[in-house]
Amino acid sequence: MKLIHRGVDQLVFRLSKREHEALTTTLRLAALFPRGNEPLSRESAGLNKQVPSAQADLDEAMADHRLEQTAGVTALITDPRRCTKLEAGGWRLTLNDADSNRLLQVLNEIRVGAWEKLGRPDFESEKRPAVTEDNFLCFWAFQLTDLFEGVLLAALEGEEPDPDLPEVD
Repeated sequence: MKLIHRGVDQLVFRLSKREHEALTTTLRLAALFPRGNEPLSRESAGLNKQVPSAQADLDEAMADHRLEQTAGVTALITDPRRCTKLEAGGWRLTLNDADSNRLLQVLNEIRVGAWEKLGRPDFESEKRPAVTEDNFLCFWAFQLTDLFEGVLLAALEGEEPDPDLPEVD
């Protein structure tokens, strides 16, 4: 995925066929990596009888929000005006700032969910979990979301379009 144009409140990316397939597949994985929610309070859970009810309400609201965000991004990626198949091969994805941030948020939710499912490993340490048949999908989602997030963050932070890629009409 490469940035090919920057406009006012607009980023245009070119994705190869494989990158497009990887992005759409990654978005479909969101349901496999539901995020756990941190407790509202560790200290008052036994003291305040309203905390469990409030926690349940928060968990439900966060799950609804994540579902809504993922559905919005999926709709964006399948909108032929925003994600256009190119005659020369590949895809052109046009995002405004709000869409870019929404996509970034959904990718990060998938990334963190995969990390949680892996057991919250410290990837900076030497005690990295081994890739197995059981956790391969977690590693795959974690790595792909990292790549897509990196491109999006660089574009949002002002990276210039790739001069070797012509804009596509």
